[in-house]
Amino acid sequence: MRDPIPVCSIHYPTAEVSVSSLGKSLAVVNPAARHGVTGRMLPAIRELLDGVVDYDLVVSDAPRHALDLARESTGYDSVIAVGGDGTVHEILNGLMARPADDRPALALIPTGSGNDYRRTLGVSPDLPTAVRQIASGVRKQVDVGVANGAYFANSMGIGLDARVTAKAVETKVRTGWSGLPLYLRALFFVLFRQFYSHPVRIQFDDEPAVDLDMLLIAMTNGPTYGGGFFITPRAISDDGLLDVCYLDRLSLPGALWRLPFLVLGKHENMRPVHTSRHARVRLWSEKPVEGQIDGEVLLDSHYDVQVLPKALEVVVPGGE
Repeated sequence: MRDPIPVCSIHYPTAEVSVSSLGKSLAVVNPAARHGVTGRMLPAIRELLDGVVDYDLVVSDAPRHALDLARESTGYDSVIAVGGDGTVHEILNGLMARPADDRPALALIPTGSGNDYRRTLGVSPDLPTAVRQIASGVRKQVDVGVANGAYFANSMGIGLDARVTAKAVETKVRTGWSGLPLYLRALFFVLFRQFYSHPVRIQFDDEPAVDLDMLLIAMTNGPTYGGGFFITPRAISDDGLLDVCYLDRLSLPGALWRLPFLVLGKHENMRPVHTSRHARVRLWSEKPVEGQIDGEVLLDSHYDVQVLPKALEVVVPGGE
């Protein structure tokens, strides 16, 4: 286990640090976020935080390091994730490993590739604006999802969308693309080369289990995933329920003409699309099926997905 605050941690005390809902903060920076751009932005990040936030700053140096730092964040009122959805995912899982009565709030400075959770929280993609928003923000309790023991802040998907996520991860490394263009490129690859449905058995809450032949199923706390696809446009992050959207088996032409509507969140009334809200979703498949949790890829034949109502405090722009 790493020391949670290494000797090389940097503290930037000033005479005029604002008192805000952040309190004493641990800023965890993922320098690899957005193909290393975040690491190159460190001087700007420090300059923006100085005099505004009372903080210590640590740069994560390996997978799961951010998780370890958040899990060991004793003495802090908040942990600021500086990175993308993957950084948020690690920090969330570290925070959720702490006792509920000693769990710092989560704040976000979005510098990653997809940044879907910043949309859920209402945080600006503009760096100076995002820092001002969290420095003057307010605390809010939001729901947390859990799938097969792993926590997710924003979304969990199974099926075609998880294959798109896996392809996007590969494409990002190879091309340096990011955001919605990256996921659209990955989506078209999957549509033309890995397009197939999944016979599964699904149970929603305590209802009888049903057999489905589905293309994908998404369970979310926020409206978007995949860098900006409005898969569940009416999702609310603190209603105690997961917004669920699943697509029946479709032909490739049928999927292609519906794609623009899905990107814009105008797909909910289409015949192959089913939307609902549930506290728990369980899925079984004879063959392992791909899953993604906040952009992290999984492979399993059984998924148990639940919501933990208002299990986490986050810092959102004032007035939210």
